[in-house]
Amino acid sequence: MKTKYVKLDRLTCLLGIAVVAGGIVLGATYLNLERKIHSTEAFMATVDHLYQDQVLSRALRTLHDRNPGMAAQRLDLLLCDDILRLDAELASADARQVAYVRCCLTRIAHLRPSNPPTAAGAALEISEDQIEAEKILARACGEVTLALKGDRPKP
Repeated sequence: MKTKYVKLDRLTCLLGIAVVAGGIVLGATYLNLERKIHSTEAFMATVDHLYQDQVLSRALRTLHDRNPGMAAQRLDLLLCDDILRLDAELASADARQVAYVRCCLTRIAHLRPSNPPTAAGAALEISEDQIEAEKILARACGEVTLALKGDRPKP
């Protein structure tokens, strides 16, 4: 009978050691995954900034080559890409961030020309991103106007 309790005590100790070791392994795995996720997010942010810098450099080069209409079109496309990304990110934002972004989008809507002119004065072809960005800006202006009046926009 005494040996049975001794074996049970040993089994309890071994089980406790196994649980602690498993917890340490799980904790190390979790920290390793978190490190990899943060590394990937930082890499994606760097790639995104490099892409935007490349587009901006291309527009500045076009401006330097004395083609301001094409440069304006490229800069407007860059702005529209940012507007579309901001709108997509608002789905996971809190109420304070949504309100601030909507207010900034309203300011952008008042500053941004609707169609950038070319050097010859004719309008360039408008992309789908530009059309969608104009819709987002118009919606932001409407929501801010309704908020100032005290009404709430319908979802």
